[in-house]
Amino acid sequence: MTTPDLRLVPALPEHVDIWMAMREEPASRRLMPLEPSTRESLLKRIQEATSDLSDPKATSFRWMVELDGHIIGTIAARELSRFQGRVEIGYMLSSAYHGRGFGTRAVAMALEQLFQWPFLHRVWLTTAADNLASQGLARRLGFTLEGAMREHYFIDGQRKDQQVWGLLRSEWEARGRER
Repeated sequence: MTTPDLRLVPALPEHVDIWMAMREEPASRRLMPLEPSTRESLLKRIQEATSDLSDPKATSFRWMVELDGHIIGTIAARELSRFQGRVEIGYMLSSAYHGRGFGTRAVAMALEQLFQWPFLHRVWLTTAADNLASQGLARRLGFTLEGAMREHYFIDGQRKDQQVWGLLRSEWEARGRER
């Protein structure tokens, strides 16, 4: 039995249509606070981000998740503050790949890269209170639920609570020693 080849690859303009399609999937519309976006606005987001963590001026990073040569998702690290030592991470996988551990593996790969920055102290993410799969991913990777902002998201015509999850460098490193 072979292990699927999962990799993070730089987000490129040719990935925009795949990303748009993922955003339109019913699961994405039901679980994520996606504001309406055009192809042009998503293309601009790809072009403004980088996958090069050595760029000293960059504050926005984006990768695509590739499985056996096919793009199945995207991961972003945004709002990087080198001074505060923090960055927010977000992720999306095509619903055909949900529930198989690919999201957890891909986010772990991104965290491994991000924590190579010596200044990084904290990574945080948000999820809707009813997005149990995303909460499970956060727990599996060692994130701690830090709080909720009531009715902060407008998703699929409803107000939903937003959960904030945090992971400190010391927690990530302790998990690495356990593996």
